[in-house]
Amino acid sequence: MYRRSHGSITSLVTIIIIGVVAGILFVTFDSQQPGAPDTSSDAAISAQITPTLPQQPTLAPSLPPTEGAAEAPVSDVAETVAQETGANILLPEIPEGTSLFIPSAGIYAPIVQAYLDGNSWDVSRLGTNVGHLEGTAWFTEPGNVVLSGHVELADGRQGVFSNLNDLQVNDIIVLNSNNQERRYVITSISSTTPDDLEPVMPSPEDRLTLITCGNYDFFQDSYLERLIVVAAPIS
Repeated sequence: MYRRSHGSITSLVTIIIIGVVAGILFVTFDSQQPGAPDTSSDAAISAQITPTLPQQPTLAPSLPPTEGAAEAPVSDVAETVAQETGANILLPEIPEGTSLFIPSAGIYAPIVQAYLDGNSWDVSRLGTNVGHLEGTAWFTEPGNVVLSGHVELADGRQGVFSNLNDLQVNDIIVLNSNNQERRYVITSISSTTPDDLEPVMPSPEDRLTLITCGNYDFFQDSYLERLIVVAAPIS
């Protein structure tokens, strides 16, 4: 009786082991069939066909830079300016022949558009032109018309606004565009820090604001100040 029971138990254990081994073999064989999903392979393929996008560089220098000089960063106030001034004055292009004339400083230069680029204005390609900061008012619209220009170019030549510090209160500034002329008289000349963006913000009254760099620091390779010229229209 004892031997028969022991033999039965041994046979039962043997059958269970064979069943487990067969199950393992079946699962292994089935997972290798063409129709079976392989999540590890899918992840590897996805990683190969989905490239990692590089971080976009900041193209726009701070307001307003001189070519070749390091500048402090600017916040996203540019977009705020554009929103507050209204889309109707976001000029896609400055009309051909538009110019700035300042007799007392010997300045006569074309005006081109300085476009919003990210969180600032791209004035890197102004050269000897004057740039109208996109999003600020235009002289046919009420508000603050903001123009920027380089004080010095990357090759060492004088920029269009190199003589801006020679201006005085009551000097005349003339804007010409589409056979229209608008005259302004300078009301104030001041300096501020590069991170002070109040000069470019919208204003309830009509005014013209000219901005350029000042007080270059050789050791920091940057301009420490912004020269601000504000003028009121002559009615």
